[in-house]
Amino acid sequence: MFPLNSRYKGLKNPNFFILAKTLHFRDFAKQSSAAFTIALIECERMKVWLINCIDEERKRNIEKTYCSLGTAYLASYVRKYGGYSDLVLSEAGQKLTSEQITLVKPDIVGISSVTQNFDIAESVAKKIKKEIDVPIIVGGKHISALPSTLSKTFSIAVIGEGEETFLELLRAYESHGLENSKLENLNGIAYKKDDKVRVTPRRKLIEPLDKIPFPARDLLDITKDNLHMLTSRGCPYHCVFCASAAFWQRARFNSAGYVVSEIKHLVETYHADNINLLDDLFIANKKRLMEIAQLIKTEGLHNKVSFTCLARANLVDVNIVSVLKHINVTTVNMGLESGCEKTLNFLKCGSVKVRQNMNAVNLLKRYGFHVVASFVIGVPGETWDDSMETLQFLKKARLNDGETYVLLPYPGTQLWNMAKQQGIVNENMDWSKFEIYFEDNPLNRVVVADKLLRTDLLKLLGMFNAEWERHKRRHVFIGRVKSVVNLIMEKTPFYQHN
Repeated sequence: MFPLNSRYKGLKNPNFFILAKTLHFRDFAKQSSAAFTIALIECERMKVWLINCIDEERKRNIEKTYCSLGTAYLASYVRKYGGYSDLVLSEAGQKLTSEQITLVKPDIVGISSVTQNFDIAESVAKKIKKEIDVPIIVGGKHISALPSTLSKTFSIAVIGEGEETFLELLRAYESHGLENSKLENLNGIAYKKDDKVRVTPRRKLIEPLDKIPFPARDLLDITKDNLHMLTSRGCPYHCVFCASAAFWQRARFNSAGYVVSEIKHLVETYHADNINLLDDLFIANKKRLMEIAQLIKTEGLHNKVSFTCLARANLVDVNIVSVLKHINVTTVNMGLESGCEKTLNFLKCGSVKVRQNMNAVNLLKRYGFHVVASFVIGVPGETWDDSMETLQFLKKARLNDGETYVLLPYPGTQLWNMAKQQGIVNENMDWSKFEIYFEDNPLNRVVVADKLLRTDLLKLLGMFNAEWERHKRRHVFIGRVKSVVNLIMEKTPFYQHN
């Protein structure tokens, strides 16, 4: 493993390092000779490189739509509670070059990766190791669900919520290095010892969630056109296909005051005119939603910025919709998943009905929202006729936009366990087979459907995509008609309207 960071070696008095961490430079300089001041400068904190691993060769790279906030939360946390200010945040994949690595020249690296990019994360780590000998820590949903996939390429894995664990690892590396004998007492990690993966007990979740500062957006390449935020972690529901519930363990929420302060920050700092609230389920806590709405109105933010949020059909009622409307939510996304009762019951464990899906869409449209939805096909037990029920639902629903995906059994989910028992997936597989878009890799992509062939899935996707295009064209036409009518009304004197 890695010894004490070489940056701190060669100092005649280790107390200089302690003073460097506890005293402000100017205060220390007043008490010190020039030689001591030079020693302090040599004791600058480590340079930390945090990488969100992406697939730079993917045909439809949805990862570049929004910068990941995961590494930005890590950065803000270690900056606030550890004093680490030499931080670099990047998105990297297959195109990472040796020149980029030597330019950053970090003392320690953290890489976050989802399942479909995990092989890419391995290659990124190998490129870095080829250029510089530094510890590389991996984290994210994939390694947290499957710590057994930790290879020698990585020094350590962070399991689950990462902020406090990562901070402890930085402090450990600074003080005594990342020796195996010390790691066993650090919760929330996995590491290699005697060619076996050792996993320490899960770390307690950070409470309250407000303890975590706003993500370090100053280290990200963002504009007003791609602003987004998270106001909670986890989801109170446990759908068979969703890895979020397993990763976060339970739902936690930022306070209304914290949420509105961050909204205000985005408006004032980045001139936000729309913010995408990317929580798994923004409306899950109704009491908090009401408090957020009241504060937004008090601050007058509803007149400055609009919002997009995620909702769940069985929670959408007149009260919720009215609150969302008053705080200027303009677009609501829902994972409706299926229009077939049998399939929907399997996917969402009986927590929602098809009629609730349709009622939610109709209610949101009645209040003038732009409604976006997603569906999945290729579900275990789903037949062609079942898929046709979902297509018929899509044809009837007044949706503005959305997509249809072929179901994936992500690690950490109930579906993964089912697929593993059937030999469909294993812990040593090619993770690129978890490509989000089935049509981009139809021959090799993981499939859990047992009643539909791959050719069936391709045909179905073609039919769904054609229907989505019809929805888009219809709403574009309706939008143009409304614009013309409004223009005529504006230019026509009031008495001519009668």
